[in-house]
Amino acid sequence: SHDFHHSSPGASPVSAPAIEAVDLVKTFGDFTAVDGVSFSVPAGTVFSMLGPNGAGKTTTVRMMTTLSIPTSGTAHVPSFDVAKNPDAERHRMGLTAQSATVDELLTGRENLRLIGDLYGLERSLVKRSTEELLERFSLTEAGNKVVKDYSGGMRRRLDLAASLIATPPVLFLDEPTTGLDPRSRVELWGVLRDLVRDGTTLFLTTQYLEEADQLADRIVVVDHGRIIAEGTPLELKDQSGKASLVVTVSRSTEVDAAAELVR
Repeated sequence: SHDFHHSSPGASPVSAPAIEAVDLVKTFGDFTAVDGVSFSVPAGTVFSMLGPNGAGKTTTVRMMTTLSIPTSGTAHVPSFDVAKNPDAERHRMGLTAQSATVDELLTGRENLRLIGDLYGLERSLVKRSTEELLERFSLTEAGNKVVKDYSGGMRRRLDLAASLIATPPVLFLDEPTTGLDPRSRVELWGVLRDLVRDGTTLFLTTQYLEEADQLADRIVVVDHGRIIAEGTPLELKDQSGKASLVVTVSRSTEVDAAAELVR
């Protein structure tokens, strides 16, 4: 809901930044994928990078999450530089990439326990967290099924649960709802709102205007590696000069009357 923008616990401008980038640049030979991108994300808020394929969103996420070294500029989860302290940085973040990274031959429960073991967490803690996450993502009944039998929405929810097994304070989501049906997308939005309400900071990339509008406290629009617009969802809609009105009727017989009323 649009009220979410106003109720987000970190919406205060005095909140300490949880993520910062300063003049990030990434080149591949003669091609510049990210061209001087800067932003700051207050703790406990949702920051959305909105743009088409090839705009530089994934490359930015890869630099922010230690998977790619910037050509120039700096990327921080404050107190750490992702280039200078990658190991320390990784303990402070979770990442859900565009493609689900869960193991199809394992059950949902086994997937989460495996990730917990890889983090080196105590077995008792991993067991408890696994059950809590399966319940949170409506996967308890599917927990003993192998992932190859999961739907796309279930697989995406399990992928997000895996990124939370170590309870990171900062979560990077690279186009998390691409390919999901509308119902699964709305369900995932609800889970993300709950995470922010509990204090998680979200960095979200998306191609969907509606997704950024529904979730983000602040949006940057990127194209060809550069930020071309930024602001709150309301500020960006005001700048565009295009107001819209959505009317939903409860019965199909009311459509004509609603259309006349709008006119």
